[in-house]
Amino acid sequence: MPEGAYFAITGVSLRFGGLQVLDDVAFSVERGEIVGLIGPNGAGKTTLFDVVSGFHKPRQGRILLEGVDLVDEPAYRRAWLGLGRTFQTARLFPNETVVDIVKTACHRRMAGGAVRGLLAGLLGTAGSVKAEREVTERAETLVERLGLADYANKVASELSYGTLRLTELATILAMEPELVLLDEPSSGIAQRETEALGPLLLELRRDLGATFLLIEHDMPLIMGISDRIVALAAGQVLAEGSPAEIQANDDVVEAYLGGAFTLEEVVA
Repeated sequence: MPEGAYFAITGVSLRFGGLQVLDDVAFSVERGEIVGLIGPNGAGKTTLFDVVSGFHKPRQGRILLEGVDLVDEPAYRRAWLGLGRTFQTARLFPNETVVDIVKTACHRRMAGGAVRGLLAGLLGTAGSVKAEREVTERAETLVERLGLADYANKVASELSYGTLRLTELATILAMEPELVLLDEPSSGIAQRETEALGPLLLELRRDLGATFLLIEHDMPLIMGISDRIVALAAGQVLAEGSPAEIQANDDVVEAYLGGAFTLEEVVA
């Protein structure tokens, strides 16, 4: 494990009853990297995200974000410390508009937090008016940036699944996280939207300085944008390396595809 890594998982293990779902998982992510997490179904990928996010506490191990151990921090504190996370299915307010959903996430950065901002807004102070204007401007900028301007005033229940996924990503970015966990961002969306997702993530990394750790089964997408790949199998790190190294790794091919194909054929 690199000394002083920006984000590091060290020796994380987790059991559900008699089932060992994570076994001494360890790897790191450097600031500004895009690291892909791959593996067959049941490898423990989403469970690892749940551990990092604070929904499960590991039996042992550490989760370090800029030197702070997140293991004993509640989920909401992890968000305040700079962790953002999407899920396999978008979880948004169904009766709110796209721009209002993103504005809600922007309030995390208001002085004193959302509750204090709400009280100040009810009183109509000069500071609250200025803060609300800044929130609106930031939300509209993010909506525009993610290609959602045509849907800004539509409620979430009216949106296609692909547009919902982009709106979810906008809400995460509105919170200005330093590390974003993306759980299968291309799942359930059209091929055209999947093809646009890779360049979008690269642009966000470049322009916002975001760091991404993503789970993805779309091999062309994850191999095309990741700086490094971590392969999980049966709750353990099977291999780690560049996309080219992982595609040439016989153990990964065997675990992921049963040896019937090569990853090069899947990516092509």
